[in-house]
Amino acid sequence: MKPSSSDVDLASAWRALSGHASGDGWSVIELFSSGNCIAMAGRRGARNEESLLVGVKGHIPSQRGELPRGQGFSLTTTDVHSHQTGYSWFALVRQEPGSLELFTKVATDLVDLMESLSMQEGVRVHAAMVARIRAWQAFMKRDDDGTLSTEEEIGLFGELLVLQNVIQDGVFEVDAIDSWTGPVDGLHDFDLGVGSVEVKTTVASAGFLARIANLDQLDDSLRKPLYVAAVRLTQPDVGTTLPELVDEIASRFQDAGAPACFGNRLIAAGYMVTARSSYKRRFRCSELTYRFISTNSPRLTRANVPSSVREARYTLDLDALPIAGRSFSEISDSLGV
Repeated sequence: MKPSSSDVDLASAWRALSGHASGDGWSVIELFSSGNCIAMAGRRGARNEESLLVGVKGHIPSQRGELPRGQGFSLTTTDVHSHQTGYSWFALVRQEPGSLELFTKVATDLVDLMESLSMQEGVRVHAAMVARIRAWQAFMKRDDDGTLSTEEEIGLFGELLVLQNVIQDGVFEVDAIDSWTGPVDGLHDFDLGVGSVEVKTTVASAGFLARIANLDQLDDSLRKPLYVAAVRLTQPDVGTTLPELVDEIASRFQDAGAPACFGNRLIAAGYMVTARSSYKRRFRCSELTYRFISTNSPRLTRANVPSSVREARYTLDLDALPIAGRSFSEISDSLGV
């Protein structure tokens, strides 16, 4: 991951602060102060850990157990006596042996997010900060270098096309993004209303073979109704890259809270803005259909395999499933959306 200029600025601030803190107090360099938010690079006392301090205007009650912790960093409440009163202060602190490079990415992204939300109420800024940190924790569970594999790139492209379709068909933007649960370890890619939609994407020109991850994925006794969104992509020279699709979706947001929510899900899905130049493949959607999972649908579930079979992965021909719609609007009533 190539460092951005913002990464370099933050790293420079931490280097300048190294060894300057004493006792249990903070040594800080202000990064920005705007609206209801202040952000500072900091180090504290003998521990000297790289930290990002965020001040949010107003009293923001936070219980210790509610704040994100783990995956190389923790978020804690703190006091910064050298700055103006009336702010609730939080410290994002790198923990050994957390990667300094990745922590710098997290802190830089958080600074950008806080600056973009600084005119909103303090409680909303705090909620957005916590949500973004949790998204980064989900990202850090991935074992990669910050760039999606070809298969993951194709899969994310398909999920984004479904998200775009859901929003275009009238679901409120933040609700649609919140329903996109696949990146945050959801059983299905989308939990919408009372049911779910699992997305499968292929670049094959004929047939539609989909990999089913486990015995629960197509079990409609867990979520009902259950649909599979079948997305077929072609790869023309004049198609759309993954970053271009991300930009296209983001450019149409009307809800002020949508960009931050969208960014959270993208990070959790493994998409980093700093790696956008890696995604050069161009795609065009030639098919988007919603296929219904019924009692008679061919699939493996815990109810129809021997009890001694504890887990299974298999490949299913989606052409065996009936098409229930070619747009989300055609299935939304059945989901109660």
